[in-house]
Amino acid sequence: MFGIQFLKVPPTMFVMQYRKNKLVREGSGLSFYYFAPHTTIVQIPIGSNDMPFVFEEVTADFQDATIQGELTYRIARPAQAAKVLDFSVRPSG
Repeated sequence: MFGIQFLKVPPTMFVMQYRKNKLVREGSGLSFYYFAPHTTIVQIPIGSNDMPFVFEEVTADFQDATIQGELTYRIARPAQAAKVLDFSVRPSG
């Protein structure tokens, strides 16, 4: 209503609030009200994430080989990751 919104994030999400390009608050599992027209919200997942992968290659003797695996990663420094990648979200989510 009138641009004021409420945000509540789980503990596995790191949130940063910028108002007019200045950092107002940051932390994991925060909840707060904010004025949407002047605020940018950045959410970075800090929980463990799983990424499966599959490689299909041909060996030296022309045999098909399939390599499967899973990569598990966790972002340890979310503020540094936010500088490299754009994690900003729309006001609608």
